[in-house]
Amino acid sequence: MQPTSTDAPLPQIAFPTGLPVPRGFPFSGLRCGIKQARPDLALVLSSPPAASAGVFTRNPVRAACTTRNASLVPGASTTAIICNSGNANAMTGELGVQANAMVAAELAKLLGVADVNVLTASTGVIGTPLPSDLIVEALDDLVAAASPDPRGAAEAILTTDTVTKLAAIEIMLPGASTPVRILGIAKGSGMIHPDMATTLGFVCTDAACSPALLQRLLGESIGTTFNAITVDGDTSTNDMVLVLANGASGVHVEGDSVIAAFASALHAVLLALAKQVARDGEGATRLLEVEVRGAPDAASARTIARTIARSSLVKCSVFAAQAQWGRIAMAIGQAALENGIAIAPERLVIAAQGHVLFSGQGQSTSVKPPELKRKLRESEVRWSVDLGLGDAGYVAYGCDLSYDYVRINADEVQSIEVGPNGRISRNLTLAAYSPRLKQQLLVEGLAYVRRFTGLRLMVYLPPSARSRGDAVAKLAQDLELCLDAGLKPLVVVPDADAATAIEAHAKRVGHFAAMVAPDPMGIAAFLDRGHLCILVREAPMPDAVVELALKLGIQKLVVLGNEQGLRDAHGFVQRLSPETLLAGLDRGRFDDSDPDLLVLARHAATRGIPALHILDARMPHAVVGELFTDQGVGTLITRQALP
Repeated sequence: MQPTSTDAPLPQIAFPTGLPVPRGFPFSGLRCGIKQARPDLALVLSSPPAASAGVFTRNPVRAACTTRNASLVPGASTTAIICNSGNANAMTGELGVQANAMVAAELAKLLGVADVNVLTASTGVIGTPLPSDLIVEALDDLVAAASPDPRGAAEAILTTDTVTKLAAIEIMLPGASTPVRILGIAKGSGMIHPDMATTLGFVCTDAACSPALLQRLLGESIGTTFNAITVDGDTSTNDMVLVLANGASGVHVEGDSVIAAFASALHAVLLALAKQVARDGEGATRLLEVEVRGAPDAASARTIARTIARSSLVKCSVFAAQAQWGRIAMAIGQAALENGIAIAPERLVIAAQGHVLFSGQGQSTSVKPPELKRKLRESEVRWSVDLGLGDAGYVAYGCDLSYDYVRINADEVQSIEVGPNGRISRNLTLAAYSPRLKQQLLVEGLAYVRRFTGLRLMVYLPPSARSRGDAVAKLAQDLELCLDAGLKPLVVVPDADAATAIEAHAKRVGHFAAMVAPDPMGIAAFLDRGHLCILVREAPMPDAVVELALKLGIQKLVVLGNEQGLRDAHGFVQRLSPETLLAGLDRGRFDDSDPDLLVLARHAATRGIPALHILDARMPHAVVGELFTDQGVGTLITRQALP
């Protein structure tokens, strides 16, 4: 990727394609045991030690990590940031303070630096003691796994997020002969209404910058980036954004023109991360942007914009794609009332997606309702307000309020279980959910079962996805349910042990199972008699799997991998047509950490497999979750219409 000129608009680039990671910053992420079956410990290292700056939550109910870090930045020689997810270590008293300090001290000892050179962060369940022993036990592996790839760390800091959040920029500062790189990772989905920064954000740059200047630049950018977003109006106990500058590029941020160019680049990265957080709000389907112009002062513009963006009624209108400008007007008045801002309703101009809906004292009719409805269904919705009272303005970012927000914060939170040792897990049985959701799941599930009765199904578990201990057991249960639903399944597994386990389970629950050779006629005969067919393929053979599926007339080919599905620069991709997949493969759009999977996907799309499902083998019951729910749980590649 070519360095960006400071005269051109600054790009916002997400990992991994072509991303230049700042020099001297290894990253790692792994599971230490706080969360169940997901990464929960992240590390950012800096060599040489970095200048550091930070902004923190103003919520007085705050976690030990925020208080400790606030006492250490700005700093001149930060070596590491360590962050755990799943446990916020907030409202845990002196034990929480001690646990946080222990993590910093043990990592510092391992790295051979002073405790004050290690910054800490936590996110997750509030009020539960931090199992610092699990973190300490994982430190050797965490440090050993460090590499220039930030994706592991970006994943390990997530909680209810649905995608990782990364952004980066490479620029040539005025007078420099070497480009400077800035990269950031963030997490955040709920409990987002910042009064400092929001959620967690870690930004690294290989520019050399004094701690005082770095702190000033971060403070100047935070108001129009992270502090401009709101999801639900709740300010978290653990919010922080940290910036490290280690100078490994040899380029110093000095002089007005250099400082201005660097500040613009830093702002671009922070804004890209902040918008990703808003877009990924819990249950969100649309990014909401609210611009207020013509305000008497900047503070009034900011207050009104954020009030509109966090209004529940406005957010519901965005979800429904409704042009209810009256709710915008209501929120303006509410902000004015609560904050003593003088407004003139007769001067208001309110627009949605660039179309004026209200001007002066009357409603505008310049836009046709169907056209506006279509624009309001886009993934990004922009409302603008002109107060007609001055020259100040502000842009706030939020998201819509969907049914899923309540589900996530009621049913899913209800299912969280905290063990006596501090481990966090979820009770995913129906007993953990509300009666209304149980009814919904039952009706939805039965409807989909009827649609798939009699279909031929192939499930392919490649050798690379075999590692998790209970993957085969969960797959056996899913195949049992598929047989119960009347599907005709063939499963391809990488070894005899897996085949034997699946066969034994099928027979134990009363189904017929047959070990088969790769003979289409023989397999078809067993499928038609209602047998579960089991084929062993010890080596990955994507082309052979697709060829066999075609000869058998398989309607659904399910491939179990090590990711939720296909990922591109923006995260998980839920649905693709074969043509879009092939175009993306030709452009290098998708993450290529599993090349065999991409080869199989290309074969399936080229040869005309009706439906290819790519799922995470680590997710319990991924097969039935994908087949028998509306949106599924992985990536679906098909040109068929949804049922």
